[in-house]
Amino acid sequence: MEEHLKDLLGRYREQFGSGPGLGPGSGTCLMKIDGVGVPFIKSLYRAAASLYRSDPWRRLRPGHLLGVRVGKDREWYGRKQPFPCVQLIGGDGGDLAIHMFRSAEDARKTTGARETLRVGNVELMRVTYEVESLMLLSNKRMIKCLGVEKSGEERFPVFDVVRCRSSGELEFRNPTFEELRFAYAVVMAVGLVHPLLREGEDANANANHSRIRMPPPSSPSFQPFIETVDVQWPAEINGDLVAVTVSHPPNQGYQEEIHF
Repeated sequence: MEEHLKDLLGRYREQFGSGPGLGPGSGTCLMKIDGVGVPFIKSLYRAAASLYRSDPWRRLRPGHLLGVRVGKDREWYGRKQPFPCVQLIGGDGGDLAIHMFRSAEDARKTTGARETLRVGNVELMRVTYEVESLMLLSNKRMIKCLGVEKSGEERFPVFDVVRCRSSGELEFRNPTFEELRFAYAVVMAVGLVHPLLREGEDANANANHSRIRMPPPSSPSFQPFIETVDVQWPAEINGDLVAVTVSHPPNQGYQEEIHF
């Protein structure tokens, strides 16, 4: 009986959330996105599975923000990085996911002590690892049809973009091909780099605590960090290498040269 209750509680938490995050999948499906073919979908699932196996949630908490830069700014729409700030949530409960924000300030505003806050006009991209039995039918069909790689035991990633209205309601949409391409590079790079983070004095230790939400005392802090790794685009894109810079805290010691 006790095991049965534990199972029910676990399923309830998976479906309705208990901790940081914005809840389960939104009904988005990669098969519905223009320009996204089957080979790239499989590559996205392989990349997500690789990150899952590296287990960044073992040490990283929502307050540990990472800066990311994929290639050059001019290579992206609007000549700027789509989602230059990354947050791992799920290590201490709630959704198991990676959140990508438009700015570090957006990430800080939405990071509460024990939950993800709904802040008006903030948009983020999510890769949420959901249990297959709780996924929506469209994604279940895609997984079965394409035979994509799973992440851990019966988990698969769901990719979506979430925007919070000023009223607090959430709007969900499918990512664009460019946003998925960016997410692929981020997921691959974070999986390679996060084991290199060294525990120590947090870079924000002397910051104004009224403005910046820090990780809870029980979580580790990390020394300032910056590392650049080469990520190979999948063959269906072009197979070339792209330099991805990951930093903690965000924007740590990085400045792109601009040539006129």
